[in-house]
Amino acid sequence: MRALRAVGAGRDQLQLLDVAATAEPAAGEVQVATRAVGVCGSDIHVWHGTQTYPMTYPVTLGHELMGVVQRVGPGVSGVAEGQRVVSETARSVCGVCPRCREGHYNLCESRLGFGARYDGGMAESFVTRAPILHAVPDNVTDEVAAATEPYCVAYNAVVERAHLKPAARVAVIGPGPVGVFACQIALIGGAAEVVVTGIPGDEARLLVAKALGASATVIAEEEGWWQTQDLSSAFDLVVDAAGVSATLEAALGLVQPGGQVVKVGWGPEPYGRPLDALVAKAVDLHGAFSHTWSTWERVLRLLGQGRLDPGPALRTYRLEQWEDAFNAMADRHVLKAVLLI
Repeated sequence: MRALRAVGAGRDQLQLLDVAATAEPAAGEVQVATRAVGVCGSDIHVWHGTQTYPMTYPVTLGHELMGVVQRVGPGVSGVAEGQRVVSETARSVCGVCPRCREGHYNLCESRLGFGARYDGGMAESFVTRAPILHAVPDNVTDEVAAATEPYCVAYNAVVERAHLKPAARVAVIGPGPVGVFACQIALIGGAAEVVVTGIPGDEARLLVAKALGASATVIAEEEGWWQTQDLSSAFDLVVDAAGVSATLEAALGLVQPGGQVVKVGWGPEPYGRPLDALVAKAVDLHGAFSHTWSTWERVLRLLGQGRLDPGPALRTYRLEQWEDAFNAMADRHVLKAVLLI
């Protein structure tokens, strides 16, 4: 079968190859024929050789997974052949640590994900654990279903980690997929307004944010931009969805006293800035990572009801067009590329 494989770090190490067919699913596992898989910013980092998390090479990329059940392994119930499904991203967790026992298996220290330590879904099929599969509503298309995972990341940040209140004023830093989807989730969660900010080069993505409901968009063109936009100390919640550490300073500048900041974008750079605003404003600072079963069920319910719709955020490509898709994402011309298998 065809698979987009990272055989090492860097651009020349990512190749579309013919590989052996997926092995028969073991007990508790399910084989899924891939139909659509989203391209994540982390996939671009692997392509550039700049990812900061451990990889096991060679590995098939892709963790924003959607497909149709092909075969079920022994002991699997509640999953039927021919069923359209999406899969969570934690291919394995230990199941016995305190975090797993508490239901927060996204925080398991032994967690290993698709597309990094296990073969992912940028292939004709993949194998996953039955308990992390979710049925796709009939009225949700394959490509929209492939966006479930980044929606879940945004939902976890805005709803489960932060505590969004009706009529809140919200700012989102970073108009990538998670930032723009966080904007949508904040709006359907009752936010009075959501302002999305980006940097030069983000113009196309900010237009998508506006089309999906952002109250306003702002280009940050200079140091300390949040002090010159008449936005300072105005927001009940700031979602930092940028992939750098320094944007936390802007988030602390934008949030009002007693407000909340949730950081979901991450990068390897040290922060190196004062934290006095965190203390002086008594800000609640949350980190947000991944998602759990209930997150997926709620997001799929919202997708099925049409209350979440990525609309112009998505652009589809065939698997053999993967390089075009990766370039479009890297150049910020496309918000979310989806590969159709």
